[in-house]
Order: sequence, then structure tokens, then C-alpha cells
Amino acid sequence: MAEVDIPHSLIREHMVELLRGGFAPNVILLREFHYDKAGILLPGLHFSAWILLGHMQARQHTLLQFMKDPLSNLEIWPDAHWPPNHEPPTAHEWNTAIDAFEQEQEEMVQLVQNPSTDLFQVYPNGKTLAWAAMTTLHHNGYHIGQLKTVGRQVGVW
Repeated sequence: MAEVDIPHSLIREHMVELLRGGFAPNVILLREFHYDKAGILLPGLHFSAWILLGHMQARQHTLLQFMKDPLSNLEIWPDAHWPPNHEPPTAHEWNTAIDAFEQEQEEMVQLVQNPSTDLFQVYPNGKTLAWAAMTTLHHNGYHIGQLKTVGRQVGVW
């Protein structure tokens, strides 16, 4: 089987699209989610939209820190952070959390888009910056799907 040479620019473009959520844009869906429904715990679930956002933001933050300074942030999969409270204290805190999530998502996008970022250098933990970006897009995609399902059940969409 012949090896295919895919331009790094195309890989970067695809990663950026998926980091932002692809056909389910993360930040748009979060901003559409009504604050007054962000704390609802549905029967049988251990998470609300607020809990999902906090969990996503914490994992994304950890992976972004690795991407910004890999050698100082080799611990990339600490215990999962799940916020202890299921609802945002105020609408302002809900919106501030979304802003922080978006800002860090865009920082990661900028790193991926930068041609001088070596996405494929292997660090002492065996990981690459490409791995961190793909892990982020996969993790956020999984939880955005949960958020979308919760949102449908509580009448957001």
C-alpha cells in the first residue's frame, strides 16, 4: 500500500474545523442553551449543562496548557474534574464560563493554525500536540452531544 503524503495545512484546517465543533459548533450550542435550564438534572443523569461545561472546560484547559508548554505540563490526563454544584450561581457566571471556554478553544485553534507549531513532535510522555488537539475535539464533541440531548429534553431546542 502506497504512503499518501497529506499536506500539513490540510490536517491543520481539518483539526481547526473539528476543534470548533464541526457541524455542531460548540460555542454556538453553549450560547443557545438557556441559563435558566443549565442547572436541570434529568432523572438518571449525573450531569446538567453546567456540569458538562465545567468538565469540558477543565479538560480543554489541561490539554491547552500541554500544547502551550509541553515540557512543563506533561501530566495531561489527571482525574476528571466534575463541578460539585449542578447549576450556575448566576447568568453572569454561566456566560463567563462560556467566554472562558471559547477563549481557550480559540487559543488552541491559533496554536494548531500556526505553521511553526510542530504538531507531531513526540514529548517525554509519548504524546504530541496533534494528539492533544484531537483529544480535545473528541472529548468536547462527546460532551456537546450530551449537552444537545439534555437541551432537547428540557426544551432548549
